[in-house]
Amino acid sequence: MQEINKEILLRVKSGDVEAFEYLLSFYEKAIFNYCLRITKNLHEAEDITQETFIKVYKNRKNIDTEKKIKTWIFTIATNTAYDLLRSKKRKQEVSLDEEDETISKIKAYYSEEGLNFDIEKALLKIKEEYKEILLLYYQQGFDYKEIAEMRLMPINTVKTHLSRGKEQLKEVLKEYGKN
Repeated sequence: MQEINKEILLRVKSGDVEAFEYLLSFYEKAIFNYCLRITKNLHEAEDITQETFIKVYKNRKNIDTEKKIKTWIFTIATNTAYDLLRSKKRKQEVSLDEEDETISKIKAYYSEEGLNFDIEKALLKIKEEYKEILLLYYQQGFDYKEIAEMRLMPINTVKTHLSRGKEQLKEVLKEYGKN
């Protein structure tokens, strides 16, 4: 994926709304897809995406034009998503109607995008910390160093989680092949 140039970032940082809208349009779909894969819920993914860009705008003065903006935005999205999941877990929200509706919408969405739903189902069965690293590395194209910065972990831990995640995913996919 192409990066946003420094001039646009400086304009966003100074409060230029047009430049911010460009930044939003550039990353919105990628952030939404990433959040959808984390939450498996269209409404939550939309909310997290919106909240992410609100936080980006509110904290625009903290943009470091020497670093990749993509890493910073995905860090905000990841933290926002996990904050929501933690608060939801504490509340233990359950809506069976919403779950069925969401799963059917996700299936439709992924089939439109041409993604393999077996992989999506398999991702649900692997450890959360491995799934997150797999998504950041393979779906979003972050390198080890960027993921380590985002998740505040050593690069070797990122490599280990990626390796273990691939192993778990392979095992779960083998189970699907037996059916």
